[in-house]
Amino acid sequence: MTVGSAADRPLILLPGDPLRARRTDPHFAAEAAAAQAAGTATAVLDHEALLAGDDAGAVARVPRDAGPVWYRGWMLPAERYAALAAALSARGCHPLTSPDGYRTAHELPGWYATFSAFTPLSAWLPCPPGSPPGEAELARLAEPFGGRPLVVKDWVKSRKHEWAEAAYVPDAADTARLASVVEKFVALQEDSLTGGVVLRAFESFDAAGEARVWWVDGEPVLVGAHPDTPQLRPVPDLTGVAAAVRELGCRFVTTDVVRRSDGVWRVVEVGDGQVSGLPEGADAGPLFEALVAVGAGFPLTLTAGRLALRALLPTAAAQVADGEPAGYDWVDGTPPRSTSAGAEIAVREAIAAGLKRPGWSGYVLTDAGTGTALGSIGFHGPPDAEGRVEIGYDLSPSARGAGWATDAVRLLTGWAADRPEVRTICALTEPENAPSQRVLARAGFRFVGEREGLREYGMQTRAGAEAGAAGGRGE
Repeated sequence: MTVGSAADRPLILLPGDPLRARRTDPHFAAEAAAAQAAGTATAVLDHEALLAGDDAGAVARVPRDAGPVWYRGWMLPAERYAALAAALSARGCHPLTSPDGYRTAHELPGWYATFSAFTPLSAWLPCPPGSPPGEAELARLAEPFGGRPLVVKDWVKSRKHEWAEAAYVPDAADTARLASVVEKFVALQEDSLTGGVVLRAFESFDAAGEARVWWVDGEPVLVGAHPDTPQLRPVPDLTGVAAAVRELGCRFVTTDVVRRSDGVWRVVEVGDGQVSGLPEGADAGPLFEALVAVGAGFPLTLTAGRLALRALLPTAAAQVADGEPAGYDWVDGTPPRSTSAGAEIAVREAIAAGLKRPGWSGYVLTDAGTGTALGSIGFHGPPDAEGRVEIGYDLSPSARGAGWATDAVRLLTGWAADRPEVRTICALTEPENAPSQRVLARAGFRFVGEREGLREYGMQTRAGAEAGAAGGRGE
């Protein structure tokens, strides 16, 4: 089944029901609902046809010329994902994760170097299904580990449920035991063996369990339980991991993180976000809101020097409207009242419009170094027919007088001015609000007149200037 929405948003491609091919696989029904609630379209993929090599048949129910596409579904070998991407491109669709990006995040050799400071020591050896490396090869592979215990896996999966016989080696120097475990692992993986054999140093973790973190364009948009332990919900420290995710450069990835016995948070797995599982009952709303926003070309974060503007997506906006912190550390403890009021208006307008429009909304103004939330800034809506867009902003009392508002206005208007559909950016202030007027003047706005009892300030963009010049020439 294909569910339509506005053309300026990405398509979400989900596996079809094997028994009723036009419908979404029941396993992904909740995700389909979350995608549609985020205001975007869904379509179905014939997963079995794709695995069988019928690439065109697999995407036969995908609308032609659908534009940007995210896949959310069952795990695919890297070569099958590449075939899917090619088949989508042939239909005029644009996969937002490239085949190279998929392989990088999906297979350990692709991501290990970037995360080496945050993940157990690893070594690997390519081998085809059914042909495990010999004991001598494994002995050479295990040399860097000394006598440490090991975990055996392939480039994607382990067999931790057969821990003693096909995953764990108590002593890396015991090459006979190592060869036995590897042989059993390869046999059990059969044709699903990916890449070859990986040896990972065993590390002892505490009982708090793993967290799965979902990253979109380098931002952690959802932090939750691991699907294997949905009852455990640790709250990880992502300080170092975030830098590694951004360095990896993949748009949509997951990291499974767990706290080591010494208190250090470690990455035990990286995955492509398109094929990583959500725990049962998880709220996928924030994830799909982020995917829709970036797929439509809007940033989750704008940064400049000490400042970071972080998109206030609909779920978080509803929380801020109720005065809740929505995951942010606010400088005065809670969002300023004007921020909550603005968020409430944005949520109400989204409901009235019958959808949650990506972009052209609010951002939380944060200290890029500490993450502290200082206020908010955003648009009152998308550009109108004349290319006019209005901004508003506010700060928590403790953040005022330090230039944050000026920096935020410059950053947001700089982004908007580069959008071809924006010709004029404006802002309204109370006549007595001299500090806000000074902010606008420092950011390049000029006073243009009175409107509705307020002082209006405006800024023309390059697109606006070019349109004006063309109009003057009679074009």
